[in-house]
This record gives sequence, C-alpha cells and structure tokens, in this order.
Amino acid sequence: MSDYTISLVPCVSRYAFAEIAVNNILKWLVSKDIVKAELSECTLGNLGYAFSDGAQYIVLEPHFLPYQLDINGLEITTERTIFNTGQNGIDRIICPNCTENIVDNEWDLDPWYQGFTDNLLCPICGTESDIHQYVFEPQWGFSNLGFTFWNWPELKPEFIVELQEKLNCDLVVVGSHI
Repeated sequence: MSDYTISLVPCVSRYAFAEIAVNNILKWLVSKDIVKAELSECTLGNLGYAFSDGAQYIVLEPHFLPYQLDINGLEITTERTIFNTGQNGIDRIICPNCTENIVDNEWDLDPWYQGFTDNLLCPICGTESDIHQYVFEPQWGFSNLGFTFWNWPELKPEFIVELQEKLNCDLVVVGSHI
C-alpha cells in the first residue's frame, strides 16, 4: 500500500513568525481533540501528531480515517519547503507574465528553495515573478510553513477556511501520492 498526503500551505514564501503560528495552531488542534498533543512516529521520516477523535469532524468521510495505519498523523513543517505532488507529477506551470506553459522548459526551483529569492524565472520570457503568481497544475505549495496530513480523507472546506483565518493568509491544498 502507498501513502498519500494532504498539505495545507500558506501562499507566502516566508511566513513571519512561523514557530509562533505553529504553537497557536497546535494548541487549537489539540483543544478540539483533532490531534494528540504528544509527538510520535506517525508520519514518514519525521515525528508528527497522531489524529484523535475530533478529526472526524474536519474530514468529509470520517469512516476513511486511517485507524488501521501506523502512518496517520499531522506533520508540521517550519522550514522552506516545496510541497509537491509526489508521484502525481506536474502537468502545467503557467507564467503569470507571458502565460506560457513552462513545464517542458528548463525551469529551476533551486534559487527559491535555497532562500535566495521568492521568485521563479520564466525560461521563455525571462521575467522573474513571485512563485505564488505562477499556476501549478496540479497544485504545488511553496512556504516555510505547512501542515501535512498523512493518509487522511479529504478535509472539509470549512476547516480549511478556519485555518486560513487563524493564519491570516490564503492556503493552497496540495495532494501527494508517495
């Protein structure tokens, strides 16, 4: 069996005071009994927070919560990360300036990843634009903050909106298949 994730990622490369935001969001999630307060080995490669009984209220199909899986938690990222789709790949990357699909060209995310810039250089028109102005299909996320739910069913839109309000910024939803 393979694993899949749903990541909620702010539409900002550098979320100010990410550590403070994480503490506030984690307290909120624990108070609603969505995740357990203790770190455990419930995500792949990193420690995370296992889901709890309240998780059933924030997913569309609670009967699909991963009770039988060891990998079933919330991983919180506070380092600059490219949240990609894993095996789902990328079909299109549309430049906000020339509106061309650059997916088959020589585009380079390394300067963004290394923190040298918050922009992506279009290999077709030569214009640098904020990476969040590009259209990625399927959706990718770029930030120093992210909330990744391992093997959870689809999250309710109301939960995503509530998290956006708590973070005071828009979020993208990135699905990944590992």
